[in-house]
Amino acid sequence: MDCYPVRNYQGWYKMAGNTRGKLKEHFEGMHRNFDWVLYHCQASLKLIEDKNPALTKAVKSTAKGTDTIDKLVQKLYARL
Repeated sequence: MDCYPVRNYQGWYKMAGNTRGKLKEHFEGMHRNFDWVLYHCQASLKLIEDKNPALTKAVKSTAKGTDTIDKLVQKLYARL
């Protein structure tokens, strides 16, 4: 597996760790964060109800986009 350069906060390039375990750990972390985003979207929709249709649509779009990215991350994780 090849490593690609990653720019850190100081602008220097370093090589990312290339072990399978580290990658799986990062993908698991992304998945957990996406779960929290979806949880907060659902909680927000309960608070909004039908009071603000534009905001409801925006939150639903955010949840749909997050779900799509989460599925992509899960597929990448499965290929490791």
